[in-house]
Amino acid sequence: MSDETKKTMDEALEDLFAESKSNIEQIVELPSKGMGYPGGKSKVTIRTMTFDDEKALSESTPDQDVIDLLLSRCAQDIDPEMLYSADKIFLLFKIRELSYGTSVKLAGPCSKCKTTNNLDVDLSKLEVIPISDDFEDPKKVSLPDLGKDIHIRIPRSNDLEYLSNKSMILSNLWRFITKLDRYTDPRVITAAIKKLTSKDVRLVIEGLLVEDFGIQNSAKYICTQCRSENVIEVPISEAFFTLS
Repeated sequence: MSDETKKTMDEALEDLFAESKSNIEQIVELPSKGMGYPGGKSKVTIRTMTFDDEKALSESTPDQDVIDLLLSRCAQDIDPEMLYSADKIFLLFKIRELSYGTSVKLAGPCSKCKTTNNLDVDLSKLEVIPISDDFEDPKKVSLPDLGKDIHIRIPRSNDLEYLSNKSMILSNLWRFITKLDRYTDPRVITAAIKKLTSKDVRLVIEGLLVEDFGIQNSAKYICTQCRSENVIEVPISEAFFTLS
């Protein structure tokens, strides 16, 4: 009897993958440092993508969020829907780095001479801005025209449907305001929003949408033709999770 037939399935697979780089794990610190999360969880364990992950993504249904699906499989002990979007994007970049390496090939059209530059962006060199120590959620914003303070809840991943366009944002502002002056009743807040000046409304939206922490997914490059400086964003698309 050969050695191969003597082995059980588990033993054979253990032998095959003894020196494999599959299922590598890495602990990463979130840009938020866990501030705003229950228990202040600041570090997350991620792992490389596998065949099973690729299959699950390819078989996902239209009503499934493939990004949430990927994070639920490759990041331990987190609820993707409760993440700040800055942390969510950061984890996607880190899972991509761990699974396929730090290099991403992009085509960068020069804004000046229109030459297409073939770029090789190193994801590990993208700047990660940590959250400031004075971060607050909800955060207080002073409305100059109203002369009152407003407290704005920072959006989480499961809030993104309310931020898809300006109309949706304006219709759902009340969801993110926890307190207006001394009032917390959503009915009072909803009615008050409709009476705010455009200037105050813009400040509320700015406080809602501006995130001053997270990974900066843009890279500078010099055009090979005219030598002018350009900036390109690294898009998160299906091609992002490949070697090409």
